[in-house]
Amino acid sequence: MTFTLVGQPDAANPVLTLRAGERVRLTLKNEAPGLLHDITIPDLRVTIEQLRQGETGEAVFTVPTSPGKHEYLCRPHSELMRGVVDITP
Repeated sequence: MTFTLVGQPDAANPVLTLRAGERVRLTLKNEAPGLLHDITIPDLRVTIEQLRQGETGEAVFTVPTSPGKHEYLCRPHSELMRGVVDITP
């Protein structure tokens, strides 16, 4: 169980590099049979609630203007499904 990006299925839990101040549309699609998944970036107060297999959710947000690194994770599977959001200037 890992997060992947479209077009990069072998990059498990990739670093998400975002530019400070940019507007972002985060999309989560659950492709795991029988499992509920969500994604949250607690420091940025961004969450897509739990989805069933085949469901898709979105969150639109503005990246903070301060550079830094922030954790993202799937709350039900946080031991395996977690990564870093890297905010760059």
